[in-house]
Amino acid sequence: MATAEEGKQLRESAVKKDILVLGGILEDEVECFNKYNLIPVISDFEGLKLTKYLKNKTIHLKFDTGMHRLGFYENEIDKVFQFIEKNNIKIEGLMSHFPSADIDKEFTKRQIQNFKVIVDKLKKLNPKYVHLQNSAGLIYDCPYCNLVRIGLAMYGEKPVNNFPVNIENSMYIKSKLISIKNVKKGDKISYCGTFQTNKDMKIGIISFGYADGLPRSLSNKGYVLINGKKAYIIGNITMDMTIVNLDNIDAKVGDEVVIIGKQKNEEITFSNVANLTDTIPYEIMCGISKRVKRLEK
Repeated sequence: MATAEEGKQLRESAVKKDILVLGGILEDEVECFNKYNLIPVISDFEGLKLTKYLKNKTIHLKFDTGMHRLGFYENEIDKVFQFIEKNNIKIEGLMSHFPSADIDKEFTKRQIQNFKVIVDKLKKLNPKYVHLQNSAGLIYDCPYCNLVRIGLAMYGEKPVNNFPVNIENSMYIKSKLISIKNVKKGDKISYCGTFQTNKDMKIGIISFGYADGLPRSLSNKGYVLINGKKAYIIGNITMDMTIVNLDNIDAKVGDEVVIIGKQKNEEITFSNVANLTDTIPYEIMCGISKRVKRLEK
């Protein structure tokens, strides 16, 4: 989380250099774009009309080649070009997006071909950047592109299991063990008593819960790392805390707890958590709340 001073520095840096905003522009945002010298990605005619009011009149154009989320269609190129020429808009980049690069190679290859047709039709705009590939798309040959927009891979997660690019985890999530206690056979653990002990046990309480981004669906099936060993979650994960089984783990209050990352010979990845909760790694990443302190290594 940025401090007030860090926020001020970020705003000042935005004035000094161009920052690309992928989400486009709305009417009530024009003043902000001008103040901080932001560059919008324009994907429809409503946004395109607003570019007349930009001070630097610099944009990236997005085309829909199969995602059907944002983007102009190929048959709208002439209308787009007429507006750009009439209003002296500078096209810094042309872009599209892959929806299925990880699972549908033929569809993705057709997208590459279709986007090439669009890029060729707009060559006279002389875009500085042409970009299409996401993390999963890095394995495809796209010689006419000169920029990539990786997301998942940037944080060290492979978009597919057999991904041939070597990447390293750049994001770790850690907490601490805040209490250790003994419970008796037959005791019920946490809210609703969803876990009942079948023997006397040693348990630990971790200062990290679903309000921090640990999915509640990991209750009674997820795990964390303590002193290089898997400590399995028992009972329902609560808002601020999680209870784990410490049997066979030598631990003390204050010990580091790894939620995501490596500890000795063990590792937990976002993919591990996603598989346990039937979702994708990105959803787990995005779920780490703002109250979790961010530290730069």
